[in-house]
Amino acid sequence: MRFTIGKSLLALAIFAAAISAPQAEVFRTRKTVCLSVPARGSSESKACGINDCVAAFLPEDTTFAQGVEITVKIPQALAAYRNTIIYSIYNNITPVPTEKGIDYSGTEIYSGLYPGQLAWTIAIPLVKGNTMKASPYADKTLIPDASRGFVFLRNQLAMKGVPKSVMEAEFEVSAKAVLADYGALKVLAPADSGEYTVYVDEKPVTANEKGLVILKPGKRNVSIVSEKFRNETRAVMIAQGEVTELSLALQSVAPSVHVRAPEGTKIFVDGNEVQAGEALALEAGEHLFKFNLGGYEVTKKVAIQNGKSYNVSVNVDASVKEE
Repeated sequence: MRFTIGKSLLALAIFAAAISAPQAEVFRTRKTVCLSVPARGSSESKACGINDCVAAFLPEDTTFAQGVEITVKIPQALAAYRNTIIYSIYNNITPVPTEKGIDYSGTEIYSGLYPGQLAWTIAIPLVKGNTMKASPYADKTLIPDASRGFVFLRNQLAMKGVPKSVMEAEFEVSAKAVLADYGALKVLAPADSGEYTVYVDEKPVTANEKGLVILKPGKRNVSIVSEKFRNETRAVMIAQGEVTELSLALQSVAPSVHVRAPEGTKIFVDGNEVQAGEALALEAGEHLFKFNLGGYEVTKKVAIQNGKSYNVSVNVDASVKEE
């Protein structure tokens, strides 16, 4: 008996979940309006009517996009019939929308009514924690799945019996990306720069998988700290929705050593012969310099340090005494 009750409760739970879960539907549209959303600014405006769909294709790089706004200019004929037309946001649209497409399947996740106004904005957030808001002139929807690079909106009549002028009227629609309130820094360093740490306003930061350090807009002090190169400090301006590139020509901290001697002098550093005038690549520490000229030999131990330059020279002078 207990088993029978448990089985019945399980069946009821499954039935209730099936009723409450959004169901995919198959529908036909009069036409599909495709809009290409630029990274900045608005798309071109296109005509769209009742029983049409709008597919807003996102920019390739959505790093700074927190949402999309579809702006609808409503003709007087439609504005006079407020709450007559429904707009709906869909997920899982199949196939991918094209201007020739009319048959689709998808799952409705949000719907609203066009008000009796001549302009209306449908704000579609793409990420959690966005700052997009509803207003008397705009509606904010739920977050759709935009992983395939577009958002999908469908228009439908909410009631029957509207005049022919309303059925034939058309909206003017456009779309734009809504930028989040941040920009990014990208540090461009030589391929042989090795490991280094980036500090912004004296705090260490880490780049994301695209090599970008996400920052609030404004002036920032950037420091590059490395054991291999001399530290660099720069002031940069971070702009909203833009990547600021910082190119570095890092200078090595290895000591710079130049040797000078009279012509014909043989020069040895730590037992290895070198040529006068050459810039020597030596590690920090103590090194033995030896000069041989005409049977004379001069030796000198020199302690060199990273980040410093040295000139090591030997002079042979003649002494003249009058008797």
